[in-house]
Amino acid sequence: MNKPDWLVRDAALEAPVETLEAFLEAIDSGALLNISDPSVYREIRKTTDEVLVQLLVWQRPRLEESRSLTWPYDALRKRKSIFENLYAKEAGRDFARQAALFLALLPFPGQWQWLFKAEQEFRDDPEIHDFLTAEREKIEEKISKKRQKEYNLYHFCQILKKSRLPREKGIIRIFALAYLFTQPRILRELSKRYLIYIEPAAGVFFRHTWWRFLTILDDPCLIGAACEEDRAYLNSQNGVLTTHLAHSDYIEDDETVDAGHRKRFDIVFNGTYDEMDRKRHLFMLSLLRHPLLQDKTALFMGRGKNENIERFKQQVHLNRMDERVTVLANIRRNEVPKYLAECRVGVHLALHENGPRCIYEFFRADIPCVISACTAGVNFEHFNSRTGVVAKDKDLAQAIAEALQSGHRFAPRKWFLEQSGSLNSTRILNRRFQEIFQSRGYDWTEDIVPLGSSGASRYVISDHYFHFRSEFEQLFEFLNQEGMFPVPVVFD
Repeated sequence: MNKPDWLVRDAALEAPVETLEAFLEAIDSGALLNISDPSVYREIRKTTDEVLVQLLVWQRPRLEESRSLTWPYDALRKRKSIFENLYAKEAGRDFARQAALFLALLPFPGQWQWLFKAEQEFRDDPEIHDFLTAEREKIEEKISKKRQKEYNLYHFCQILKKSRLPREKGIIRIFALAYLFTQPRILRELSKRYLIYIEPAAGVFFRHTWWRFLTILDDPCLIGAACEEDRAYLNSQNGVLTTHLAHSDYIEDDETVDAGHRKRFDIVFNGTYDEMDRKRHLFMLSLLRHPLLQDKTALFMGRGKNENIERFKQQVHLNRMDERVTVLANIRRNEVPKYLAECRVGVHLALHENGPRCIYEFFRADIPCVISACTAGVNFEHFNSRTGVVAKDKDLAQAIAEALQSGHRFAPRKWFLEQSGSLNSTRILNRRFQEIFQSRGYDWTEDIVPLGSSGASRYVISDHYFHFRSEFEQLFEFLNQEGMFPVPVVFD
């Protein structure tokens, strides 16, 4: 077998389901082992990786309709042993290298450990070199796109519990810019004093293999991943633990609701205008053209650059919805509740998140939410008879219409006050860490402080920052060692 027909890149990306099926069939039939040219194997891995991104990110609705959202992961898991056996059987030969590279560069269970192995055994391999270079460049690109040149320490991390070594470690929360903490020497030093709790802003995708360095610490890192899909992938790695709690679970509890406020808008849609493809603004406009919703009003909220906001307004105009759709942009976070009080039902359609804040804002404001079943990074267990509806894309218009007609049957704020928000979620996280400390043989003499999801420091009680000031001073001194941290850090 030489280059397979399904490997033509453009055709593969246009038909990702069929391409992945062809790849799986090549594994099952043994045809994948009959390739003599190593460059073809490299092309197969590259194309398969791109196809997986298409399926698991941009074409999730299509994947859900044709197979299931877990199908790619399930298919790889079933075939993992084929490559493992080949690696063991062909030790020292090129087939062993090829087997290891498949396991290291595609999202098989335990991918991170296989990537470590590939780095050690095949460090001279051009494919591994190029992969690691691209990985580093992704992080550098993220940093270069940031406007600020200096970063305040407590704007991206937070001490939750003091370190009392040697019997009791502290706990540090990394809630923003988590890709800055991907250098082994930084993580190892932090791990000497703290257990690390990290909340990736958009979940943990298989392509974010830089998180593998979290698995080399003395104590496991706890990763907050809202959805089962992300947690299942993470739990297949050694050396990390997971919790369903993500940053938005800790949204502040104390916002009041004006129950008597006049409802001006039937629907509210909250998403950044800078990522309209991921948030699916245009799909929301198409839903508003549906016969069941063609007379409904909608409020669009979100942050964004002026050119993107204007681009969306133009789409509203082209759809002749100027009288039904209101576009609101770049309001302050503390202004959001008063606008939500004027809305009846929230809608969320994003392709991928990690516990999106707007959903919990809806619940807190006593607004039920209708969400697309293909959205990744959401805890669907939080959707029930009191909070909202999960619906397939083809059923969304009807689900929204029914929610508008029978809004009285929901009680999202009551659920939120009982099950979610800062205090409830902090208690859940506290219990999780108590269990981890006990299993590791550490003392537990002090609970963690309440977590929040707003503001630069995320401390619900501002005095807690001063309570941990000495810890921040030590952390600042450590990160400011020459060449230690990838960006300049300031303190106060």
